[in-house]
Amino acid sequence: MDKVTEYTRSYRSYITPDEDIELKISNFYTKVQSPVLTDIKLTFGKNISVTQTYPKDLPDIFKGSSVNILGLFKGYGKTKVVLEGIIKNKRQKYEYEIEFPKENINNPAIPSLWAARRIGYLLDQIRLHGEEKELIDEVTFLAKKYGIITPYTSYLIIENEENLVRSNRIEQKNSIISGNVKKQLQEKSKSEYYGMQNKSGEESTRSSTEIQALNDAINSQDTKQGNDRMYYKDESGANKNFANQMKNIRGRAIYQVDKNWIDSSIQKNNRLKTNRIKFAGDEYFKLLKEKPASREFLSLGKNVSFVLDNEIYEIYE
Repeated sequence: MDKVTEYTRSYRSYITPDEDIELKISNFYTKVQSPVLTDIKLTFGKNISVTQTYPKDLPDIFKGSSVNILGLFKGYGKTKVVLEGIIKNKRQKYEYEIEFPKENINNPAIPSLWAARRIGYLLDQIRLHGEEKELIDEVTFLAKKYGIITPYTSYLIIENEENLVRSNRIEQKNSIISGNVKKQLQEKSKSEYYGMQNKSGEESTRSSTEIQALNDAINSQDTKQGNDRMYYKDESGANKNFANQMKNIRGRAIYQVDKNWIDSSIQKNNRLKTNRIKFAGDEYFKLLKEKPASREFLSLGKNVSFVLDNEIYEIYE
């Protein structure tokens, strides 16, 4: 059914055994009987290049609904944005002038939402058409960088980090999924990752629903699909949820690993100069004074490793 949805550029929805089928179908017909704008097309001025927009195929808009579009852009300045669509069998055109900033806006939620949608799209490709190295590598990279932790992405991250450690490309201490988290989630996440590729059954339906939700993510909660299945017990026996052990700072994810906080970008920049600085020592306060941006990382605690201005800083007790 999902492949039919993909080919017809439509939307999929599942009715679970405990839901009222009549109510769900009635709500569907109530929605589609009042189209506002169909066959939508969005174009941008020549000075702005826009790529990887999601939803990939713009859906029709019905009364009471809206569409949030997220994508990557190059260029800056004012440009004309043209929205076209059909209203009552006539093609209409609306023109807007929008300012695209030269520098990134410091809003970490937007890159994370885009990453969730991109990951949702890529996981769908894996589900429907099979695994390809390029797809797996991109899902893994985006999930680690932006903190999109689900039962499906966590398995890919674990596999990736094992390979990196085995080949001496990163140190074990810089793994973002290790220790109790890895021991308790590895087999479960592996089962869920391969279960999502089943053609039918509970796992297939659940993964389809969750990946569709990633595709449509409009807030941070939408990026945490499968969050209820990411629990583990720490050394004291307390329940913890790994999907919640992450902060987004300066557009990238910082992970809590036991008592430490690890910047996801360290794995990519592990050959940079490393500065080991004792918490609350003279060098610690010197760093705060000379590099005010470090305050965002240092506020996480006494054991933090992060990348700033092309150098790695390891803060330790």
